[in-house]
Amino acid sequence: MPSLMHKNKYKYVSIVSAAAVLLLLGVYMWMTYRSVTNDIREKAGNQLTWAMFYESYTRADLVTEEDTLSLPQSRGNLSLASSVEGMNDALSRKYHSELSLDAVAMYVDSLLSVAQLNRNVTIQEIVMEGPPTGNRRVKVVRQNNDRCSSWSLLTKPVSIRRDQSRAIRLALNNPYPELARRLSPLFLLSAFILGFFAVIIVQLLRFITEQEQMAALRNDFSYAMVHDMKSPLSSIIMGAHFLHSGKVDDKPQIKEKYFTIIEDEAEHLLALINKLLTISKLENKKLILNKQEMDLAPIIDDLVEKAKAKATKPIKVTTSLEVTQVMADEQYLAEAISNLIDNAVKYSKDEIELQIKTFDTDKNVLLKVRDNGIGISKEEQQVIFDKFGRAAIHEKNRKGGVSGFGLGLNYVDQVMQAHGGKVTVSSEKDKFSEFTLYIPKI
Repeated sequence: MPSLMHKNKYKYVSIVSAAAVLLLLGVYMWMTYRSVTNDIREKAGNQLTWAMFYESYTRADLVTEEDTLSLPQSRGNLSLASSVEGMNDALSRKYHSELSLDAVAMYVDSLLSVAQLNRNVTIQEIVMEGPPTGNRRVKVVRQNNDRCSSWSLLTKPVSIRRDQSRAIRLALNNPYPELARRLSPLFLLSAFILGFFAVIIVQLLRFITEQEQMAALRNDFSYAMVHDMKSPLSSIIMGAHFLHSGKVDDKPQIKEKYFTIIEDEAEHLLALINKLLTISKLENKKLILNKQEMDLAPIIDDLVEKAKAKATKPIKVTTSLEVTQVMADEQYLAEAISNLIDNAVKYSKDEIELQIKTFDTDKNVLLKVRDNGIGISKEEQQVIFDKFGRAAIHEKNRKGGVSGFGLGLNYVDQVMQAHGGKVTVSSEKDKFSEFTLYIPKI
């Protein structure tokens, strides 16, 4: 339960962190988008103001003629927007001359071209109803074309009346190429950051899951190992107590039997401990192999005889050794083969049929051990060579009458890796299992 709680905590932290990063990145992208759109609005608005100034100045020169009122002089040192507002207000009130949207559009087109902004625009004259200090309702009274839509980007209105009741604004009907050009590096960088962060989160969650699974397997492995060591230890303790009691002092045959049981069980435990130590050395690359030319035939014959002697079921063994000479460490290779034979016997049916063969290839000598046993499922084939692989299915197997906690196949795998070779498995459920050792020639 604590492991599950820790796992969920890590997952929640990862998810919250991912959400926080996404939120921050989203806010940053939105603020950048707003900044870019405001910059485009401002640039386009500046061009609109200049276009209105040119149009108003030209129109003023035409309509005022010899009038003593000089509109340019009356503007004084006002800002450009105020000059446009003053000229248009005076021209409208005194001369009834209104701003020409087509003329403004012509000037805007030229200015936008110079500013390298999209020239697909609409010039709108708007009426702003309501008090200047409050929320004013905007109404479009005229425009130079009908291309404006709800997707258009609108600039800040430029007033043409002193009371700011009328204004001109620019609608950028297609600002998106410019937005895409300026925002695409940000989006690409954001996509890269998101992808990189997503990979980190996925790897982190996978690592957490693997660690949790490994911890669970270790726990199962420890339980299985202790459970299976309990039986021989119990036999040793029981035999020692029985011998110590003196009840069999006058029965030498029974006494010898108990001594044999104690010795066998002690050797079994010692072999188990040695196997664990050997696997640890192999995993840490601390075991030095003594590789030399060796003959497989007598080793396999001896292992088969021992298996027959220990088995409680009839065994039929067929050997076909095309190659007998290999370069290997005799002690560890023999132990690896012994583990394969023991597994075949352990997972056999009522009658055991073993086939042991060797083949010659360009780089390796292949040694195959095939049985007619219960087989190995595809799922179990993925984990049987792991150190804790059998622990995950230990309880299920033990209920089926199989004991042990799976060090044998991991030992075989480690030994073959130390030799520079490998071990593979081919199996069908309830039909057969075949293990192949790849023993390098060099």
